Amino acid sequence: MDNPGFCSWREVSCSDGRPHQVLALNLSQSSLTGTVSPSLSGLTNLLHLDLSSNRLTGSIPPNLSNRSSLLSLLLFSNQLSGPIPAQLGSLTNLRVMRIGDNDLAGSISPTFASSLLTGPIPCQLGRLTLLENLILQQNGLEGPIPPDLGNCSSLVVFTAAVNRLNGSIPPELGNLKNLQLMNLANNTLSGEIPRQLGESTQLVYLNFIPRNICSNTATLEHLFLPDNQISGEIPEDLGLCGSLKQLNLANNSINGSKPTQLFKLSYLTDLLLNNNSLVGSISPSIANLSNLQTLALYQNHLRGNLPREIGMLGKLEILYIYDNQLALFSRQNDLSGEIPPTLGNCHQLTILDLADNSLTEGIPATFGFLEVLEELMLYNNSLEGNLPDKLVNVANLTRVNLSNNKLNGSIAPLCSSHSFLSFDVTNNAFDGPIPRELGLSPSLQRLRLGNNHFTGTIPGTLGGIHQLSLVDLSGNSVTGSVPAELSFCKKLTHIDLNNNFLSGPIPSWLGSLANLGELKLSFNLFSGPLPRELFKCYNLLVVSLDNNILNGTLPLEVGNLASLNVLNLNQNQFYGAVPPTIGNLSKLYELRLSRNRFNGEIPIELGELRNLQSVLDLSYNNLSGEIPPSIGTLSKLEALDLSHNQLVGGIPLQVGSMSSLGKLNVSYNNLGGKLEKEFSRWPVETFMGNVRLCGGPLSHCNEDESSHLLGKINTIPYLPD
Repeated sequence: MDNPGFCSWREVSCSDGRPHQVLALNLSQSSLTGTVSPSLSGLTNLLHLDLSSNRLTGSIPPNLSNRSSLLSLLLFSNQLSGPIPAQLGSLTNLRVMRIGDNDLAGSISPTFASSLLTGPIPCQLGRLTLLENLILQQNGLEGPIPPDLGNCSSLVVFTAAVNRLNGSIPPELGNLKNLQLMNLANNTLSGEIPRQLGESTQLVYLNFIPRNICSNTATLEHLFLPDNQISGEIPEDLGLCGSLKQLNLANNSINGSKPTQLFKLSYLTDLLLNNNSLVGSISPSIANLSNLQTLALYQNHLRGNLPREIGMLGKLEILYIYDNQLALFSRQNDLSGEIPPTLGNCHQLTILDLADNSLTEGIPATFGFLEVLEELMLYNNSLEGNLPDKLVNVANLTRVNLSNNKLNGSIAPLCSSHSFLSFDVTNNAFDGPIPRELGLSPSLQRLRLGNNHFTGTIPGTLGGIHQLSLVDLSGNSVTGSVPAELSFCKKLTHIDLNNNFLSGPIPSWLGSLANLGELKLSFNLFSGPLPRELFKCYNLLVVSLDNNILNGTLPLEVGNLASLNVLNLNQNQFYGAVPPTIGNLSKLYELRLSRNRFNGEIPIELGELRNLQSVLDLSYNNLSGEIPPSIGTLSKLEALDLSHNQLVGGIPLQVGSMSSLGKLNVSYNNLGGKLEKEFSRWPVETFMGNVRLCGGPLSHCNEDESSHLLGKINTIPYLPD
């Protein structure tokens, strides 16, 4: 080059002598576009070429192979396409080749970011005997791994993960005696893993299990094999991997019991065997894993008691054993027996999850020593008794779930944290007042206290939880009114206060909760009319206000709740007409207005509720007039109850033709006329109490008595748009 000024550029490194020769070109993260220029081959003394992390497109120029002096070639994180040139096998001095992380196509997830290098891995790369790093991951490469790569005797790192490689792993890779890291995850490789790979003496990271994996090496520290299709038992040879620190075999199909040799791996910090089909019990020898920080055994088939020796794991921070059949620490297993008090010795525990088991007895008082605990998950067991007072020392909790147990007494010892994100003790026998301290966690999002024996009033401090989205206090004995302070919880989407002794009016401030989706106030003592502000909650999906002493009319504004799926006003004292605007609720699935004092005619607009499916219940009111034939157009409706009203005329033939209808009750009205054959499938009880009805399952009709009652009931009236 005639102009030596380029050697002063930050991206360029030159030789000291004259004429200046370019030795290194580093244009990484330079926002380059276009293609990789073939003219780069003119840099005859180039040692290092880094064009990574740009937006380069097109193919890799084969003539880059002319630069036999090249030591490193970095083209990763671009948008390159096409095959890897076989000519790159001529770069015999190359130490590092990194051309992965390019755009992905086809069925490969686009989130992996950047190019579509396709075709096979060239066998010519096996000529690169000085190559130390070969990184081809996250492309669209396909075909088998060439056995020739076993000739890359200097290779330390080889990763071809997230491609479309197939076939078996060539045994020749066992010749790579300097190999420390191999990652072939997320391909479609098959066949047996060659035993020769277990003879690699320098391996530190591996993401599959060869036989005799540590027979000749003690250096392997990290073995990661999650989310594969590995089956069979855990090989006993793993016990020879004395330097192993992390073992992750999660989300596979591994079966059998855990080999006792695993408990010899005293350097293990992380043991993840979750989501497999392991059987047997947890051995007391687990105490040998004295450096263990994370233990995940959930969703297996483990049984038996949790050994007290687990309390000797003084460095344990995270314990997941849920969903087993043990007696202590495993969700969705079937563990049984009591929780060992020795767990309180694991002072570094931040996550303790023993949910979904069959654990009994109480929560050990020693849990009060777990002062750094952040998550306590004991739900779906058979725990009983009071909460230990010493739990007040566990003040850093963010998530608590003790639901579906038999615990009782006060929850106050559990409420000293100000950092709660979720708190769930539903379906127990807790009693006493709801602790006001729960309102001191401003980030609490979900508060579930349902189906207990709590008494007293709802503490106003809950209004300070500005992140609260769900509150469930249902199934208790809470009294008083709903505190106005809850109006400050603007993120509320679900309010469930069913089955208490709450009283007073329905709060008008509910209309300010723009995100409210479910309002459940059933089986209380609420009184007064519905506040019109409520009908400004346009995102409401469920409104359940049944079994109160509410009164007044149902406002026309009910038609504004266009998203509503369920409206239940049963067993109140509402009166007046059923508003025709209810026909605007096109997403309504369930409508219950039974046992009120509604009067007037059934609005024909109910025929617009084409998604009504579960039930239409207007029973036990003072409705009059005829049954509108439009009801017969509700093609999804499964239950229709119009009983105990003052309806007259005949039953529209369209109702008898509703194929989806599994329950029909029109009893105790003033209906008359002849029932056609379409009504014969219903029992007599469906029509009883209508003395002028005949035919169908009832007695035969006298033609003179029935003909004048039929009228024009089979004509569907025009419904305006």
